[in-house]
Amino acid sequence: MSTSTLSPPTVRPPDAPSRSAESAADTLYVISTHKVRDRSGTPPYRWVPYGVEHAWQPGAHRTLCGQWTSGWTVFWERRFSANPPSACQECIEASLPVESRRRLDPLRRS
Repeated sequence: MSTSTLSPPTVRPPDAPSRSAESAADTLYVISTHKVRDRSGTPPYRWVPYGVEHAWQPGAHRTLCGQWTSGWTVFWERRFSANPPSACQECIEASLPVESRRRLDPLRRS
């Protein structure tokens, strides 16, 4: 059994400019276990996530919700957003500032 610690495979547009590691480090990208071809446009058809869209930071081996990303596809042209219904709810909560996350914590009775 082979255990790889490499980052997940990537899908980059052919004409995408390379980004420096520093500027990309704070950006959250969409990562997904599955991908399909978007056939709504004209060829060449681009890859799009299929299923739940998770948040991922470059260099990390896990999504923001804690799932291991080995073998997952990174969609470099898609920034993670809470808007699509397919966005992972745990990743959305983990992407919020700490002050906002405190509002989501259940209230405890003293």
